[in-house]
Amino acid sequence: MKKIALLLVCFLMTLACIAIAEETPTVYTSGDYKYILLDDGTAEIYAYNGTLRKLDIPKEIEGYVVTSIGDKAFYYCNFLKEITIPDSVTSIGDSAFYECSSLKEITIPDSVTSIGSNPFIKCENLTKILISPDHSILAMIDDVLFDKKEKKLIYYPITRTAGSYSIPQGISSIGDKAFYLCKSLKEITIPNSVTSIGDFAFLWCSSLKEITIPDNVTSIGDSAFLWCISLKEITIPDSVTSIGDGVFSACLSLTEITIPDSVTFIGDAAFSSCSSLKEITIPDSVTSIGDSAFSSCESLTEITIPDSVTSIGDSAFEYCESLTEITIPDSVTSIAENAFYNCDSLTFTVNKNSYAEQYAKENKIKYVYPDSLDWLNS
Repeated sequence: MKKIALLLVCFLMTLACIAIAEETPTVYTSGDYKYILLDDGTAEIYAYNGTLRKLDIPKEIEGYVVTSIGDKAFYYCNFLKEITIPDSVTSIGDSAFYECSSLKEITIPDSVTSIGSNPFIKCENLTKILISPDHSILAMIDDVLFDKKEKKLIYYPITRTAGSYSIPQGISSIGDKAFYLCKSLKEITIPNSVTSIGDFAFLWCSSLKEITIPDNVTSIGDSAFLWCISLKEITIPDSVTSIGDGVFSACLSLTEITIPDSVTFIGDAAFSSCSSLKEITIPDSVTSIGDSAFSSCESLTEITIPDSVTSIGDSAFEYCESLTEITIPDSVTSIAENAFYNCDSLTFTVNKNSYAEQYAKENKIKYVYPDSLDWLNS
């Protein structure tokens, strides 16, 4: 488990470093607030450093109208219990109230027309989001926050204790981090109207055992099911064309998964640390296997690589300690140096004069030819 945790920490740090650094804006300070100026001359709240338990965000700061609450603006303001947002604000950024652990109530005005990915991550006491029933963009249905215009599920509260949930028919997308840390959920029903599942959508839904992805889903975001440690089986529909980075990473109970012929790419760390996964068949449509795609799949004993695959990424099968044999087709012309690191029991099956044979020799990996014995290596 320590090894798995370390690998995942490294993976998440890598994801964090992928973002391209933009020019840092000038940050101004006014009392308990830090703010930046937007292109239209209005202000965005950048951070809050006060200690109030009940907070009315001001309409203006130093003469500038406040129109935006920035990403993580109220990060870890764990003393805040109640917040009212003024009607000058039109947008709320990603994770704006991240880990406001004492927050119980928030009022969002009709003026807000844009909300980023789950603004209320780790708000473990938030039970009341006040939104007008006539709001043009937002809607609350059974305490779950939706974007009516985009037909997107934005936020499922971690305070809910129900073991199951059915997303309403007509919703077309599940937003980034929408079910983040919803540890009580054991089963979720996704309607066939849903076409996309966002990044980190079900991160750390540790009790989730059953989920069916409908046939209309074409996109599953990076790390969508990361750390869903109770998830045992999942079927990916034919509509999905790629399995993104870290999608099923650390699904420790996952024993079976079906990858459809529509998938052409398996991303970095897609199945990393799926320690119960014993067997997987990669379809003929896949052309590349990403870095760490199956690293630390300690129970993996069998995998088939089709003739369509041309490259195998760095650490792709690292620490697959139970993997004893694998056939590398002639189509593979690129294998990263550490692709099979610490696979001490592994034997390649390769064709003579193939790239895989040369790779095996250079990396001191045992190899045999098809339907032959070891003596043919000499």
